[in-house]
Amino acid sequence: MDVQERKIRELRHLLHENAELSGKEEKTRRILKEFLRENTHLEIKDEGPWFYAKYKGNPGDSWVALRADFDALPAKDGTVKHLCGHDGHAAALCYTGMLLEENHVKENVILLFQPAEETGTGAVLCSGLFEKENVRAIYGCHNLPGFPLGTVYTRPGTFACASRGLEMTLTGKPTHAAYPENGISPAPVLGKLLRRIDELNESAKEKLCMITVIGADMGSESYGIAADQAVLRVTLRAENDEDLASFEAGLLNYAGKLCAERKLEFSFRVLDPFPATVNVPEHAEHILKACGGKVLETPMRWSEDFGNYLRGCPGAFFGIGSGENCPGLHTENYEYPDEILRFTAHAFFDIVTVK
Repeated sequence: MDVQERKIRELRHLLHENAELSGKEEKTRRILKEFLRENTHLEIKDEGPWFYAKYKGNPGDSWVALRADFDALPAKDGTVKHLCGHDGHAAALCYTGMLLEENHVKENVILLFQPAEETGTGAVLCSGLFEKENVRAIYGCHNLPGFPLGTVYTRPGTFACASRGLEMTLTGKPTHAAYPENGISPAPVLGKLLRRIDELNESAKEKLCMITVIGADMGSESYGIAADQAVLRVTLRAENDEDLASFEAGLLNYAGKLCAERKLEFSFRVLDPFPATVNVPEHAEHILKACGGKVLETPMRWSEDFGNYLRGCPGAFFGIGSGENCPGLHTENYEYPDEILRFTAHAFFDIVTVK
């Protein structure tokens, strides 16, 4: 292991030990900026909750952007942990910056460090980069448990699904449990909604569309009061934004109709919306060529807010295998493997340098 890789592994461990939730990544930003100042000559542009570093390799005015996220997740034990590997994403991008300088690359490159990917809000915040700099292409990467260690995967078109959380509230009329006929219970509608979700999932089997029940609450622990309110929480997921919107509209229309028939009040709210991450074909092909990558046969079911960048700038997203036996993302045993820091940094480097 050379000195650079040792430093990057130490950086990754430091980030791992100082994990912070989305929107609260103050110490994380400080650690990353201090590392870049101490180990590179990159020009750092501070944008408050996010920042970017510029490597100027030629006199031109256009840039290729490479993005890494750096937020963490709440764990079941009440702590905050890097259970999705964003500590590795950020450390690997710092490694790329070191490689660019060491090899005197003749390209203009922006290293974009993004907060709040897990809530789907960070990319929207950082999209101001496109107004500040002449970015002609943007690339991003995620680690892939279950795939061969260090292998690059991508695909033209959808790489990761669109998704959104949906919280539906059904409100009726309270009554004494001895006189249920005097109240309005949401129970029959909740039951029909749950059955409808099964039917919708069955009808969409040929498409990559699904609704996952996250939770349902109804009534209280008071056995003398009939339930008068229910809350149903689901996540909708689809290969493209259009199918997701259609799926959502169908479920909401059905819920609204049932509530009207039963004289229930109906309301809903959308949480954590993620657009589909849709790669521009020529940029996905460039990744496959530059990195000797493999084509991902089907889109990843999870979502990535990198799709917001691709709505306004050409580019592509790819994955790096973190090992067939690596624990899954967002599980208590997951930790980004140090072994793929080098693969990730060199993949970004090859994307920039291979023509």
